[in-house]
Amino acid sequence: MVVRLQYARSASPSTIVIASDRTLVALDSRTDPGLVDQLWGQVSAGTGFESLIGSIPAESAGRQLAFVAIGDIVERADGAAFHALVNGPIGFDVAAAGAPRHVAPTGSSPWLRTNLQSVSHIAIGADAETPQFPLGAGVVATSRIDVAIGEVAQATASTSQRSGEPGSVLLDSHDDAHDGQTVAHVPSANTLTGPVRLADVPHTRPTMMFGYRVNGGQAFALDLPHRYGRSPRVVSGGEARLVPLLSPTKTVSATHLDLRQIGDAVVVSDLGSTNGTSVMEPGAHWRRMAPGESVAVAAGTFIDLGDGNVIEVMPGVPLR
Repeated sequence: MVVRLQYARSASPSTIVIASDRTLVALDSRTDPGLVDQLWGQVSAGTGFESLIGSIPAESAGRQLAFVAIGDIVERADGAAFHALVNGPIGFDVAAAGAPRHVAPTGSSPWLRTNLQSVSHIAIGADAETPQFPLGAGVVATSRIDVAIGEVAQATASTSQRSGEPGSVLLDSHDDAHDGQTVAHVPSANTLTGPVRLADVPHTRPTMMFGYRVNGGQAFALDLPHRYGRSPRVVSGGEARLVPLLSPTKTVSATHLDLRQIGDAVVVSDLGSTNGTSVMEPGAHWRRMAPGESVAVAAGTFIDLGDGNVIEVMPGVPLR
């Protein structure tokens, strides 16, 4: 199984993370060190999920223990499956079948137990404002941890190997689905300088990794081209991550939008949607894109696909 973990260093860590390739436990940073040592012994020994959660107490250091436990991670063809138990307000985010979701107790219950399927990403903590570092099996104090599983992890690992820089993450872009489209330039902090054909944009090594989030949810990296729609698809020979969106009125087309990073540029492409796409760059007004138009945009840009589905382009994180 391919699992890739990364964590953010922080001067004021909020979480202690105990990790292996099949288990992840995130605890309040005030947890008794003796308990952390005990749990690390179990995780490193490969203790199963049921035995692990049975050994986690309700309190630590005289207070209720808040934690997330994820275990028995198994990679399948459509993503990972695992068991999870959330106790207290920490919660975590996942990308399941390409769609973001926050997992946390609701209502009056202080805990939640669930099984999840088709997961490619797991994230715990606030969005990282600093570079993230790779983590194998171990214990770290952090404010944020991200886990990529299966093909997503393999893609980042393979690009790191090609770079010759251990731990780095590089972009492997593909333009198969966009040959012949024109990219219009919008003033932004990227490397495109005027109208160009998308196929002619140089695939230079990026120095930043940009991201996105849908409707203010969890942020994810633009490590591959992403396609959004009610039931998005990829043309033959192309490669993209598919992100289904809810659209009760069918304002959003089945395959509506493509978002990708090329070098240090982020390119938005309307895929001939029926009801159109609007973009708003920082400090500018909403502008409606022409059907099939592609445009380079800056971090902080909002993209409206309709039916309340708004994508935000997130700032880039420097690559090592």
